[in-house]
Amino acid sequence: MRVGVKYCGGCNPRYDRVALVHRLMEEQPQDCFEPAVPGEMYDLLLVVCGCQAQCADIQGLLGRTIQYYCGQ
Repeated sequence: MRVGVKYCGGCNPRYDRVALVHRLMEEQPQDCFEPAVPGEMYDLLLVVCGCQAQCADIQGLLGRTIQYYCGQ
């Protein structure tokens, strides 16, 4: 599965967004994780946010499924 990753702006320094993606990559080695590029279609668009505001701008990003992971 092709996974496009989009991170939020990172205003919550207590939540390590990159560590979350690295853990997912280890748990799902069969999947291809890459930075999300506008106009590219992904099987999964993974939007990683540090809080419930979900401020990541996904305009122009495409995914058959869009999934948000939000820190606390």
